[in-house]
Amino acid sequence: MALGGGRLKMPPLMRIIVLSVLGVALFLGMVAVSLQPATGWTADLSAWRHPLRIDPGIWTSLLTGILAYLMSVWVWALKPSSLAGTLFAVSGLMTLLFCFSSFPGSIALPMNDAAVSRFWIVNMLGASGFGIVMTCLFLIYPRGLPHWKLLAAVTIIGFGTWTLLRTFGPFRDFAEVQRITTVEMFSIIASVAWQVHASRSDPRQSAIARWLGASVLIGAGAFIGSVALPLTFGFPPLIRENYAFSFFLIIYVGLAAGLLRYRLFDLGAWAYRLVFYALAIVLLIGIDLALISLLSFGRSEAFGLSLLLVGFAYLPLRESLWQRFTRGSHQPAQALFQGVADAAFQPTAAERRQAWTELLKRYFQPLDMAPGSAGISAPRIANEGLTLYIPSIPDSPSLKLEYGRQGRALFSSNDVETVRHLVSLSIQLTESRAAYDRGVSEERLRIARDLHDNIGAQLLRALHSTAPDKKDSVIRDTVADLRDVINHSHDGALDLDEMLADLRAETAERLEPHRIGLSWSLQADAGLTLTPASIHALRSVVREAASNTIKHANASVFIVSIMVSEGDLQVQITDDGEGFATAAVHRGKGLANMKARIESVGGTFLISTEGASPKLAATLALDGVRT
Repeated sequence: MALGGGRLKMPPLMRIIVLSVLGVALFLGMVAVSLQPATGWTADLSAWRHPLRIDPGIWTSLLTGILAYLMSVWVWALKPSSLAGTLFAVSGLMTLLFCFSSFPGSIALPMNDAAVSRFWIVNMLGASGFGIVMTCLFLIYPRGLPHWKLLAAVTIIGFGTWTLLRTFGPFRDFAEVQRITTVEMFSIIASVAWQVHASRSDPRQSAIARWLGASVLIGAGAFIGSVALPLTFGFPPLIRENYAFSFFLIIYVGLAAGLLRYRLFDLGAWAYRLVFYALAIVLLIGIDLALISLLSFGRSEAFGLSLLLVGFAYLPLRESLWQRFTRGSHQPAQALFQGVADAAFQPTAAERRQAWTELLKRYFQPLDMAPGSAGISAPRIANEGLTLYIPSIPDSPSLKLEYGRQGRALFSSNDVETVRHLVSLSIQLTESRAAYDRGVSEERLRIARDLHDNIGAQLLRALHSTAPDKKDSVIRDTVADLRDVINHSHDGALDLDEMLADLRAETAERLEPHRIGLSWSLQADAGLTLTPASIHALRSVVREAASNTIKHANASVFIVSIMVSEGDLQVQITDDGEGFATAAVHRGKGLANMKARIESVGGTFLISTEGASPKLAATLALDGVRT
């Protein structure tokens, strides 16, 4: 504890402990009174009544009172400077008083009329005090209603005077407490309804008001309908009053969550769920009673039919209403995901960023959208639901959305989950688009290599051919290769011997006009095969190497050595001239294309500059691409 401002300040934990100990002490005292035998007060525990043999209504009243008290002082201990928190604590004390004094007739301990009268006085003051305090609380929370001070004064004076006149003096009538509390309950409901209407323009206050409204409507409504109204009009209660006290715990749980602003962004949705479930229970009981009383059904048949009607009529309607509420003005999921796909596949980064932000604006309808901080790695809610942070995606930075649904609602956990799915989908689509772009680029490079290596080499061969028939044949082969460039591959593996024989003949024919001889050696078993892609790569390398020799080497012999070893096809190419004039060749695409083509099918490609002429060495895996 520390001194400050002339007052003794107690930390929240200590406040909770002290107030809880006081409440629990009173609870234990009432338990002791309830367990006393009819013979009178005794400290002998063996003479006390068995806890399971006393009226269950005693336990219901005691547990309701202590739980309501503990919840209220817990909230007040955390918010001692809040007027609403203070009123909540006072209401908890009032609930403890009327619950603990509601069962004098069930106590075995002998009591005279004065003692019983004191029980009823405490009960009446506590019950009426609860109604007065709760009405005042809802006049100021979540926002101060117009003229709330005047209304609070009228409430205190009006209900207070009515209660005192019926508790003391010549007009005493303890039964009047039912009429007083019934009117007070209606005033509480009216105050909450006014709060819901008055706070509709503020999303945070509106969420609290709706949640409190649902809690009070169910808790107070259940008590009024089952106990207060029947007794007020002279009918027996539907359930015992002591059992009905437990309905007040619904109010206290709702108030505790509202005052602590716990998950404020979800309170509105929780309120509607609570009301839907409560309506289902009311319908089930109402249909059951109607079938029994009006149509003379047996209890089991009536209950079974009630379940069927609620299950097949109300629950589908509830689901439809819930979907309409949660979706609101949102786009359907299909349109939403289509919007993500459209944004991800826009042609430029600027257009993708613009489409993504427009999608978020359409869906969440924020009043303000601004760049978020760089540290946002996952969607999250801030400012009690007023702000939604969205992490960055490719081509778009993180964003901060404020005041969703045009400022009419808070962002919720459902919105966080939706953003998580949208971001994940956007990243996946971006990766797919990037893979597609890479595929397009690689295909363009492949076509460029094929045109440069194969088609160019064969057209050069046709150009230098003097025989018309041979020229036509070369041109036909070139057209066939052009189709192969477009289609890229044939079906299945191809025979290695057949391909090499054709390639040898083609190479010799190309070299002959330039008076370049061909030295071709092959060391391989028969029946071996290569994939079409590998054959295409090998053919392109030999053709490009021959073209370089023709154009740059000033050679007399073009040397090709092919050998199969340990499942690999090894190819070495050189000549006896000046080599490939590497300085000139490097200015073109020939060597780079050969290397890229061999490596694209899992092979290796090396250039050795030892000796008079550079040597090309390529290695390919037979029957497939090396992994």
